[in-house]
Parts: sequence; C-alpha cells; structure tokens
Amino acid sequence: MWKKYLDQFKNPLILLLLASALVSILTKKYEDAVSIAVAVLIVVTVAFIQEYRSEKSLEELTKLVPPECNCVREGKRQHLLARDLVPGDIVSLSIGDRIPADIRLTEVTDLLVDESSLTGEAEPCSKTDTPLTGEGDLTTLRNIVFMGTLVQYGKGQGVVIGTGERSQFGEVFKMMQAEETPKTPLQKNMDNLGKQLTIFSFCIIGVIILTGWLQGKRLLSMFTIGVR
Repeated sequence: MWKKYLDQFKNPLILLLLASALVSILTKKYEDAVSIAVAVLIVVTVAFIQEYRSEKSLEELTKLVPPECNCVREGKRQHLLARDLVPGDIVSLSIGDRIPADIRLTEVTDLLVDESSLTGEAEPCSKTDTPLTGEGDLTTLRNIVFMGTLVQYGKGQGVVIGTGERSQFGEVFKMMQAEETPKTPLQKNMDNLGKQLTIFSFCIIGVIILTGWLQGKRLLSMFTIGVR
C-alpha cells in the first residue's frame, strides 16, 4: 500500500513542487515550504484514495466469480475449476451456485437467478430453456445465465458460451479497469503541456546552475535563482 502511495510522487509536476519546497527550506522560507508540502500531500492523497477505491471495487467484483463448478464432460459429471471451462462445456446448476460463465440454458426446473450484481435488478429473474428470437438487453435474455450471478432457486443445465473476459462479467470488469471518465482532447493536451513545461523548467534550472558554477558562484544561490 505504501509503495502505491509513494508512486503518486512520480508525477513530474509533483517533483517540481517538492523541489520548490526544498528551496524554500534552504532559504529559510518555512511558511512557503509548509504551504507547498501541504498542497502536495492533499493532491497525492486524493489521487491515492481514488486509485485505492477503484482497486477495492475490482477486488469485490472478482469475489463474484466462483473457483469451482459442476461440469459434464464425456457424459460424466466432474468437479472442475471454473477457470478451466471453455465454450461448449456443459455445466449443471443448483441452488446456491455462483454461475461460473455465461451459459445458454438447455434444461431448466423452476430456475430463479439473482442478477443484481450485474443488472442492478432486486427481483430474481425467472429463466427458461426456450430459445429466444432476436436480441435484447441483459434483463430480457431469459434463456441465458451470466457469470457472477447466483442461483436462488431451482436447477438447470446449459452450454458455456462465454468465459473470463469474453463474458458479460468480463466486459464490466474491463469497464471498471478503464478510466471512469475518458479524458477529453483538451485534458490530454494540458497533460502533455504540463510534462513539457516541467522538463523545460528542469533544463533551465540546470543551465542556470551550471552557468553560475562556471562563474564561481555559490550553487545554492544559483539553484534558488533557477527555481524562482
């Protein structure tokens, strides 16, 4: 956790601000140093909290994926790891089972599935093995059960049609890993400008310090002038 927190300080603008705080300390301008340090800590902490919450959400999401499942292969019922499932496998479902993949149902007996983790619907969804015509949203696909949802009542059996990243659950997972709000072209340009200005600032500071050193002036004085 601490490593992730410290990683926030790798931002070039943060490094530039820390350099300014250091100069303020060396020149005994402690109030300026404290103000800069507090501002940096606030920015870094907010960024860390946002990243931490995002990772926690992903962890909670992965808990919805069951480690094992009941699969029928070569006519025999087997207990397999969910990650070993492939499209075409036949999976048996019963009360309390967490569904290990996207499955098209072929046999159903009073099957009710809690899909709240995926669709947000509070009421359990009644499933059928009757083929459906056309396409619809997740709530209307009654002959398919989705990875990460829970069998609340009844039992069923079906053919795996999607696993891992190729499931609806996987799509949600990838969306959560992506940026919550994509950056606009202006924001991207501002980020690039910030990096370029930081590099330019460090170059100018270096040139000023080098010039002063060649002229026999004190390095601290030249560093202070360069940062200002």
